[in-house]
Amino acid sequence: MRRPAAWVAAGLLSAAAGAAGFEVELSAPPAGQAAFGLVRVVAAVVPPDAAERVEFFVDGRLVGVSAEPPHELVVDVGQENVAHEFRVVAHGPGAATAAAAVTTPAIKVDAQFSVELQQLYVTARLDGRRVLDLTRGDFEVLDEGRRQQLVTFARGDIPFTAVVLVDASLSMDANKLAIALAGARAFVGGMRPLDEAKVVVFSDRMIAATPFAGPADAAAFGLGEPVATGGTSVNDHLYLALKLLEARQGRRVVVLLSDGMDTTSALRLREVLFKVRRSQALVYWIRPLERGGRVLDPDRARRLYSAWKSGPEHADELDLLAEVVAESGGRILEGNPLDDLTAEFDEVLRELREQYVLGFYPAEARHDGRWHGVEVRVRRPGVGARAGGYLDF
Repeated sequence: MRRPAAWVAAGLLSAAAGAAGFEVELSAPPAGQAAFGLVRVVAAVVPPDAAERVEFFVDGRLVGVSAEPPHELVVDVGQENVAHEFRVVAHGPGAATAAAAVTTPAIKVDAQFSVELQQLYVTARLDGRRVLDLTRGDFEVLDEGRRQQLVTFARGDIPFTAVVLVDASLSMDANKLAIALAGARAFVGGMRPLDEAKVVVFSDRMIAATPFAGPADAAAFGLGEPVATGGTSVNDHLYLALKLLEARQGRRVVVLLSDGMDTTSALRLREVLFKVRRSQALVYWIRPLERGGRVLDPDRARRLYSAWKSGPEHADELDLLAEVVAESGGRILEGNPLDDLTAEFDEVLRELREQYVLGFYPAEARHDGRWHGVEVRVRRPGVGARAGGYLDF
């Protein structure tokens, strides 16, 4: 189903869209890795419905056309040890186009392949309480079942950069929104001097935003008095938050305050998942409780409909959002928006300050663009650890 062109004009993803109003990315094959035989070529158009077709070229030759997502194909480039250029061109309405290209090299005898250090931000718990006295020797990291050698280990307060997303759709009345914004301001005010955060208030569009700043500048955050209005574009703004964090160094964090019911996004959450994985950002989701102390769960969402999604689609996206949070290494917190949400925001801050940072070089890096879920075990009875994973680029 085609989304209205006004979505682009609204500028929700202006940080991502190019002159054509959309962009295309090549997620496979990975640049820097030689290509032989059957090669999978994967293109992602953002927003996904902006392209009427995507053309695939290998070494200047058209090898295929895709009319709808997922845009991918498998092509045989042969066994010759030569460089190859993979190029995709996305065609939108009229003459609008966007292109992306990746060149894979030939293998040289003296070639050196670098392996990127992977860092995991790990929270350890025993009976619901964080465990803060673990040492390097207490941890075991397994990448697809293979034990990895830890090369770096740290604990304590590691600086971070965060984007705090506050839902200001019609489901949030004036009182709820005021309490939510108070929690967001408390989060910024409670950061350490080297931390930075940006607060974004959104509904079906961006309503207000602050610059990236530290706790010393929290008082200058001019959000005004936004009014709850419109639908909810969680997916679009989650994507925007990840784009904003791309240019930031160190630990990246997204804190989302919303019931998770997305009614107006142009992007589906599965299309944002690649961005979440690539950014390696920790995603925390603060879910407001409704009357009766309940949250909007998939069973209830299955009975709700919006302009772009059916009830089952809403339920699937709520399930996937919970998976995204878990896969990132973050967590879900529930709070009462009629009371006070500062405790939930403060809990996120405390957890970020008390995480362990484990670094390792993957023993078998293939640079194939696959997602690796990493298991972290703790050699202490009853202690469990929560971590994320990485994309093998």
